[in-house]
Amino acid sequence: MADSSLPRAVFLDALSLGPVDLAPLEQWCALTAWPSTAIGERLERLRDAEIAITNKIPLDGELLRQLPKLRLICVAATGTDQIDHAACQELGIRVHNAGRYSRASVVQITWALILELCCAMDQRRRDLAAGSWQRSPVFSVIEPEFDELEGQTLVVLGAGDIGRGVLAIGEAFGMHCIGLTSRSSSAELEAALRQADVLSLHAPLTPQTQHLINAQRLSWMKPTARLVNMARGALVQLEDLCAALRSGQLAGAALDVLPVEPPGSELDALLITPNLLISPHMGWSSRQARSRLVQTMAGHLQAYVSAEAASA
Repeated sequence: MADSSLPRAVFLDALSLGPVDLAPLEQWCALTAWPSTAIGERLERLRDAEIAITNKIPLDGELLRQLPKLRLICVAATGTDQIDHAACQELGIRVHNAGRYSRASVVQITWALILELCCAMDQRRRDLAAGSWQRSPVFSVIEPEFDELEGQTLVVLGAGDIGRGVLAIGEAFGMHCIGLTSRSSSAELEAALRQADVLSLHAPLTPQTQHLINAQRLSWMKPTARLVNMARGALVQLEDLCAALRSGQLAGAALDVLPVEPPGSELDALLITPNLLISPHMGWSSRQARSRLVQTMAGHLQAYVSAEAASA
């Protein structure tokens, strides 16, 4: 039986975390976990909640003003762009995200994508399956050719905790590494993009960073350069990126995020865009990262319960 003294919490989209044990949360709240929640179901499900837990379900001001019992929002992710922060401040609702939980996972998948773009291992596997090595007149198959990363320039836009992890691996490869933040000047960004052999995006989505990578900024990059986006889909103007890839203005790109997720029929066109790799927003989701995410949220709940008890 649930402890009636514990605050009532509602997890709106627990299915988004995949198979993970939510028991650490239940130590600190009376938890109702819905697999997913439609926009029209939010109000009814949160009506009596003191705590809302959401991964990607938006919580806007109009909704929040109808939830007088709500005191805490736990975001089951790093980014909080789905939360109306101004309304939360107005209403005295605390917001906590789960920073740092996915660092190792995202860094690992970032480099998996960079290496795939640069080394084309999946293309080699397909060529071998088609008999390329068996037909070779010599012991090795060299095509498609690849270049070493050592000596190339890696630019990380969003050099926070995850970005610094990406830069550290670049340094281990012997790359020249440049870290920028979303507050870097336009002149700094242009200078870095003109040098970049690999551009890796890890910045938060804000009004200032939406479509930060667009036709103009892609035109600054070398035709041999490659781009990876592990942050938010809307950082990149997707139509401009596809045009750059089709024209050969950019050598390749890998996207773990898209502007609309899950995507609809527009994914079909993306999948046939030359030199574009798509992965299904999975960079954050190692088993270990998802477990750390739950533990991080449990810590926020514990702190909230302890503070409420102290003030009672």
